[in-house]
Formats: sequence, structure tokens, C-alpha cells
Amino acid sequence: MTPPRRLITKGATGLLRQAHLEQRCPSAIIARHKHTSTSGNTVQEDSLQRSEGPRNESFSSPATGFPLLSTPTRYTQIFGNPNGLSSLLFRRGIVTNHNFNTNKVVTKLEKNGFQRGQAEVIMRSIKALLGQHTNKIRKNILTTGDLDNESYLFKAALTELRTELQILRKNDAAALAIRTEIISREIDSLNQKLREDIANLKNDIAIDMNSRKSDVREEQKALEIRIQSMSNHYMAQLGDMRTRMEAAKWETTRKGMVAIFISATFVLLTSRIFMSQQKMPDDYIDPYVNHSNAQNTDDGMIPLMPARALMASQVRHLNLHEYQSKQLMAKHNVNVQRFAIAESIEQAENAALGLKADEIVIKAQIHAGGRGKGEFSSGLKSGVHLTRDPAKVPDLVKQMLGYKLKTKQTGEDGVMVHRVMIAEALDIAKETYFAILMDRDSGGPVMVGSPDGGMDIEQVAASHPDHIFKSVIDIETGPTEKQTLDMAMKLGFQGKSIAEASEQMQNLYQLFLDVDATQVEINPFGLTPQNKVVCFDAKISFDDNAIFKHPELRAMRDTTEENPREVEAEDAGLNYVGMDGNIGCLVNGAGLALATMDIIKLHGASPANFLDVGGGVTTKQVGQAFKILTDDKNVKTILVNIFGGIASCLTIAEGMVTALTEGPKIKVPIVVRLQGNQVEEGKECLRRSGLNITVQDDLDEAAIMSAQLAAA
Repeated sequence: MTPPRRLITKGATGLLRQAHLEQRCPSAIIARHKHTSTSGNTVQEDSLQRSEGPRNESFSSPATGFPLLSTPTRYTQIFGNPNGLSSLLFRRGIVTNHNFNTNKVVTKLEKNGFQRGQAEVIMRSIKALLGQHTNKIRKNILTTGDLDNESYLFKAALTELRTELQILRKNDAAALAIRTEIISREIDSLNQKLREDIANLKNDIAIDMNSRKSDVREEQKALEIRIQSMSNHYMAQLGDMRTRMEAAKWETTRKGMVAIFISATFVLLTSRIFMSQQKMPDDYIDPYVNHSNAQNTDDGMIPLMPARALMASQVRHLNLHEYQSKQLMAKHNVNVQRFAIAESIEQAENAALGLKADEIVIKAQIHAGGRGKGEFSSGLKSGVHLTRDPAKVPDLVKQMLGYKLKTKQTGEDGVMVHRVMIAEALDIAKETYFAILMDRDSGGPVMVGSPDGGMDIEQVAASHPDHIFKSVIDIETGPTEKQTLDMAMKLGFQGKSIAEASEQMQNLYQLFLDVDATQVEINPFGLTPQNKVVCFDAKISFDDNAIFKHPELRAMRDTTEENPREVEAEDAGLNYVGMDGNIGCLVNGAGLALATMDIIKLHGASPANFLDVGGGVTTKQVGQAFKILTDDKNVKTILVNIFGGIASCLTIAEGMVTALTEGPKIKVPIVVRLQGNQVEEGKECLRRSGLNITVQDDLDEAAIMSAQLAAA
């Protein structure tokens, strides 16, 4: 939009007036106070004042108001400099819109009060200014090609920079990897050294602990010896007191004992004289004759009578199941397999799941060997089974519990299985043999070991006697660490397993002492692939004379696998051993019982049992003895042979009458032979009872009659 003419004219007039004033008064200082309004591009001059110097009047045209200069050159000075004038006009806002039509520009300036010459000067100034600015812009402006070149150079520089950065990054990564590898090797070296130091420290600690254990054991043994010494002292004093008390009793019974001895001697001599007159069978061996000069049989041994063989079997040994032996070992820190006992299918299933083992072994628990080759009455083969699937355990146990297992040691009837052992099956990398037992030659315990484990040790001793190692143990101090380490190395253990095997041997000896064992046999004494020493199977024998000190061992006794008559006799205080004959024997005194069995065998019959009621038998015990005899269905006749001593013949007779009259009716015939103290009173008691009892005075006649009745 073109500014109003009035404002443009006023502005141009003001400029001309200012130029004329400066020409006439060059030394004057003109102060201009401007007030610029904000309406468009209009500039309003508010005041023009001379501050000092001579005041000159300006001459202006009355028509236009422009100053009249004295010479034309002043116009040239003002309008001849296009740059100065155009700059002034642009700064004042007089020219705000450029039009390249020069004619219109000049015409418009003339219309606004400029003269023709002034308008042309202004137009040329504007044109020159525009050309100058255009050239300047053209010189400074960038073309598309320049931009592309600059962009290409920038991209090239950027690519070069990126390449250098990648090279630097790769070099840094390679250096870092090398440094990391060096640090890793140093860490591995330190770890290896740390492991070696820890292993050495463990070995040192184990040796120190074993030494300390040995010291503690020695201190305990010294204390026990001291306590035992004091106990022996007090027991000796008590013994002296008992001796003095019994002395008076002995004086009163001595004469009776002498009489009994004389009577017994007479009876034995009479029997020998009578037997010497009888014709003996060809295979009979007189137990009272020395056979040292007799001719041996084909196997180099003199055949023994059953009664003589029985003498070695009267001692009842406590038998433990496999799991009970492992429980004892575990209590004494002996390494055994993880296991559980099951008496039902549910317990077996829970035990199999609870073990969380890779492989499970199920073993029937009976007092017999050869279970692996046995057979159940259910049809299941073998009493030992392996499985990797716990889900199969209930089905296997179902065919074991409540069925009889027959092995080469149980006989044809087999043994009822009441419980099974569910155990973790372990692989065995090495099998050895180790045992601690009492040795008569050395008069104390010995360690016996062999690197050939897992087989019959008797076969090893016969085929490779050099593979059997023996080490005598001092009963006062026990096995030393040197002894057990030496035994472990002889058995073939190596590395860290030597110390562990030595420690296990020490623990087994402590078990040997604590339970008063006569033998602790481990076969196999093995090593797993993980280098752990484990006792896989054990056989423990006990000193029966010390069982009274161990009620926990007596509680382990499983009477369900023993002869029920033997168990009942033991509870009644009677010495009973069952046999395979058909003549039941009731005798007082072990020697007389053996002689009675010999007499029965002499006359072609077989004794059904060995039964010693003892010298202090009571009437109640006699009744229990008859019940035990009649419970044996093989018994066809009962032979009672009593030599009255402390237990008189009358006491035995009264017990027999009470048992036969008050107890169950006995259907088998009874033959009684009485001799000794109160023999006549005893016979009279039997005759008055009215019972079907045959009384004989002679043992030989009583045996013959018993054999005849049993054969009838």
C-alpha cells in the first residue's frame, strides 16, 4: 500500500530542509527529538532545534516548501549520492515497496512533489541499490551443486570418521579381550591354588581330628579302666561277703552233694557195664571213649552223634536283619546307603518317592542268605529287585509281603516276609573286604582286610592267601591311625579316599566295642564312582554273655523268624532246642540230656528235641515244658529222665501231675525214669495220680520202650 502523499511530501521536505541547514551552518549541532508512531511506516518529525551557532533562515519555495539552495551543486551533493539518499529514504520509510517499472516510480515521485530531476535521481539510486544488493546476493548465494558438493564432502568426512571410530573400537575390544583372557587365567590359577589349599587344609584337619579322637578314646578308656578297677574292688568285697554267707549253707548241703555224686557215679558205671554187654550198631561212636587212634572215615573226620553236634548249637545267637545292622552302623557314623523300611505297600510307595534316587533296590528282610536267588510263594523270582521307576515299587512289594521266600538256607518251607527294605542303589567302583573280629591266637581283636571284596572270603584265602591282610589291635588303645591308614592303602584305596576309609575303620571299631560284638564283617567295603567309601553289606555277631547289657539289641530280636517253641522255652527259663526226631525228651541237666539222646539214638529212634529243665525247676516250669513238647506235632512219645538232686524226684513228679491234670490233655504215651533224691516219693506220686504214665527204673529200658511206642 502506497503511503499518503502528505506524509511523503512532508518527509522529503524535512530532509531537504535538514540538508540545507547543515550546508549553511556546518558547525551547528542539531538536536532532533523523534517520536515514532506505530501506525504503518509513517515517520513524524516532532521538532527541529538548533542548539548553538548563528541562526540562519532557510529559504523555501512557497509552493512546495523545499529549501532553495544557493547553488545547484547542493542538490548534487544531496541527490547525486544514490547510496546515501536511498539509504536515507529506506531508513525513513518513504520508499517501502519497490517496483521495477522505472517510469511508474518517477511518475509517482513527481506526483508526490518531487521534481523530474529529483525523481530520476531517486529512481536511479533505487535501481543502483537493487542491482548492488542483487549482485551481492548472487555472489553469496549457494547453488544446488554447491550444496551437493558440500553434502558429499561432509558425508565423506563422516564416513572416514566412522571408519576411524570402528577401527579404534575394534582395537579397544581386542585389547580388552586380551586383558580379560589374562585376568581369567590368573583367576583360574588362583582358584586352582585355593582348591589345593582347601584340600590340604581338609586333610590336615582330618588328621588332627583323628588324632584328637584317638586321644579322647584313650582318655575314655583310661577312665573306664579306673571305673572298672573300682567296680572290681567293690565286687570283690561283695563276693567275700557272699562267700561267707554261702559257707554256712554249703556246710549243710555238702553231705547231700556227696551222696548225689556217689549215686550219679554208680548210675553211670551201671549204665556203662550194661551198654558194654549190648551189641552196638556199626555206625555208633561211643561219646565217652577216646577215638584218637580210631580209623578216620573217607572225609578224614570221625562222624559225631547228633547229641554231640548239639553241644555246639546250644548257644543262641542274636540275629539281626540287614536294615538293623545298617541302623547300628549309621548311629556310629559309618557310611551306608539311604534306606527305609516298609511293612505295607503304602509305606513302600512313600519310601520310594521319598528317596528321590536314580535307581532303587528292594530287598526282602529275612534271617537267611541267598535272597537274590530265592523264590516267593507268590511266584515272584528273587528276593532282591532293582528298578529306576518308583511307580513299579508297589507292584513288586505286593508280591513280597505276606509270602514265603524260599532260599538255599531256609529249607523247602521258606520263611514268611513281613518287611522289605527300600534303599538307594549305588554303583560300586571298587569292592574290598574288611572285618574286625576276636582272635584266639592274639587274645584280642584283629583287623582283617582284602582287596578282593564282593566274594566269599574263604575262597580268597584258599586261592590267594597273599591277598589277606591282618593287623592285631591293642585292646587297651584300639587301632592307631597308622594301622587304619596302612590297611586302607593295602586294600587299594587311593588319594583322598585313604583318609575316609581309615576314618570308617575307626568308626567300625567303635561299633565293635559299643555293642560287645565278636565280629563285624563288611563285604563289600566299597568305593562309589564319586569316591565315597560305603559299607554296602554287614554281618554282626554278638557276645551272648553281654546281651543283658544292651536292651536296645534285645529289642531288635525278630522272634517271628525263630522256632516259636524255642522262644516260649526261653521265656519260661528252659533250655530247648528243636530237632527232627519223634521222641520228646524232658531231662534235668545238660549232660544227662545228652546221654539220654545218645541212648535213644542207640536203640534206633531219634530225639525230637533237647530240653534241660535245670536243677532248680519248679512245678510251673514242668507244666510249661510238657506244653512245649506236645506242641511239636512230630512227637509220638515223651521220655522223662530225672536224676533227683536239688530238684527232687518228688518235685518233678508233682509238676508232671499238675501239668497233666490241669492243662490240656496229652494224648501221646509218657515214659518216666526217676533216680536220686526222693525217688520213691516221686514214683508214689505218679502211681496215685492214675495217669497213663509208664515208670521205669532203668534208663536203657525206658529208652527201648520209648522207641517201641514211637514206632507203633
